[in-house]
Amino acid sequence: MIRIFINYRRQDSEGYVGRLYDHLLRHFEADRIFMDVDNIPPGADFVQVLEEAVSNCDVLLAAIGPQWLTVTDNANNRRLDNDHDFVRIEIASALRMNKLVIPVLVGATRMPSAAELPEDLRPLARRHAVSLSHKGFAYDVDKLAETIKSAKSALGKTRPDSETLRRKEAALKQVRDDLVRASESPLYPFRIENRYFPVVGEGNPDASIIFIGESPGKTEATTGKVFVGPSGDVLDEMLAAIGLKRADVYLTNVLLDHPGKRDPSPEEISFYAPFVDRLIDIIQPAVIATLGRFAMEYMFKRLNLPEQRGKISVQHGKLVKAQLSYGEIHVVPLYHPASVLYTPGQKDLLRQDFEKLRLFI
Repeated sequence: MIRIFINYRRQDSEGYVGRLYDHLLRHFEADRIFMDVDNIPPGADFVQVLEEAVSNCDVLLAAIGPQWLTVTDNANNRRLDNDHDFVRIEIASALRMNKLVIPVLVGATRMPSAAELPEDLRPLARRHAVSLSHKGFAYDVDKLAETIKSAKSALGKTRPDSETLRRKEAALKQVRDDLVRASESPLYPFRIENRYFPVVGEGNPDASIIFIGESPGKTEATTGKVFVGPSGDVLDEMLAAIGLKRADVYLTNVLLDHPGKRDPSPEEISFYAPFVDRLIDIIQPAVIATLGRFAMEYMFKRLNLPEQRGKISVQHGKLVKAQLSYGEIHVVPLYHPASVLYTPGQKDLLRQDFEKLRLFI
């Protein structure tokens, strides 16, 4: 189901937007239309909160009324020129994220030119606008709704061709073959002694989401399968809650061999890092969802992110932007599904954090 974010300035178009919202309810569920971000907690980075709100939607409707360009603050400065202005942040974020952005002109307003806009909003001038007239309001909103619905198919990730899938599958198989032969691994003797399998990962070779956990357990190493047993059941439940199956995503770990009943060592993490990096480079996901503290710390350090010194109790559920060779991605730290087995009350929190991944479905 498509998600719509309505961006507007109260002094300029509040009345029009209320009417727009009421008419959109004829076409879309209420919980799929978002108008206000008014629950920013004290001390939170409001820019990040606004960006996350926009990132969770597919379409941004930018309501532009008669005073949109000219409204000023208490110091008589144009609000739109303030880079902390909520309206500007929301639109700029949507443009940067390549969201479907539709200018909605109300009150017989004209479309602003690029020269009248701050630099990060100038691409807005190239977006085809929709005008809502007073007399034909209902008809105009119906046409807008049809435009949004018809664009839905273009919002998802393009399906790869068969040759791309074959290439990625072959590259993933090569990673596994290299790992099987990696006798220099600090865990290779333990693997051979216990007749374990390396556990590279499994799932969609062209997934939008990669989940990275800590390390395979004994059952995983015995079967060669990733995330099996009780923690795997929790993971399956969380995926199902957002409409996904294992086959839709890719699952792997920071360590690709079972280390025994202990935490991964820095030496082991360092050895397996190039293999994990190869998996990411092959699949090229839009988001990397880390499961647990070790995976979060690995990815934050690997990407040299400012959040790398943060604790998972603070970072969980956040959308952290990063850059890889193939483009911009997001890292989403999550608690490990196994944590639910020890702290059942954490299940609702994990489910809430998984909801952030709907953006990438």
